[in-house]
Amino acid sequence: MKNILRIGIIVLRILCVAAIIWFVVYFFFGHRISLTFKDREFAEKFPQILVFLTSAGIYGLFILSIKSSFKKWKNLLLFFGGLALAFLPFLIFHGILHFQCGAWNQKMLSGKTIYVNQKDATEVVKVIKSVCEINQEERTDTLMVKQLNTCLEVMHDVVIEKSENGNWTVSR
Repeated sequence: MKNILRIGIIVLRILCVAAIIWFVVYFFFGHRISLTFKDREFAEKFPQILVFLTSAGIYGLFILSIKSSFKKWKNLLLFFGGLALAFLPFLIFHGILHFQCGAWNQKMLSGKTIYVNQKDATEVVKVIKSVCEINQEERTDTLMVKQLNTCLEVMHDVVIEKSENGNWTVSR
């Protein structure tokens, strides 16, 4: 029974650390990865879910550090210190990141498929019109979209050039 409890605590710690790492990668390096959710409604809510999970992860790490062998003041310090540091992701997101035109503040207005790969139907070229929710600046991007599975897709900027022996056909 003790081993199961230890394994459970280790798994919880790993999940908490994974949420924190995901937060850092998504908000600070996510524009380089260009991995997005296919469901646009979920993609708009995902940053807020990730901020909450990160806060819960930080607080969870502090709570999991409390031990009955510690003095009472040390446990109280871990409890309230973890609570205070758990607000950090909210402060970072709503104080700094929320006012930048990153991928988390882009709302897609429309998307049109202009080319489809003949050999791989999951690869398409789209023209996507989006607006930044901060300054209402509209932009139009031509992107190569590769569908990974039913939930995720990878998007990359593309420059269209004339080719005689390509695998792409015009989508109608």
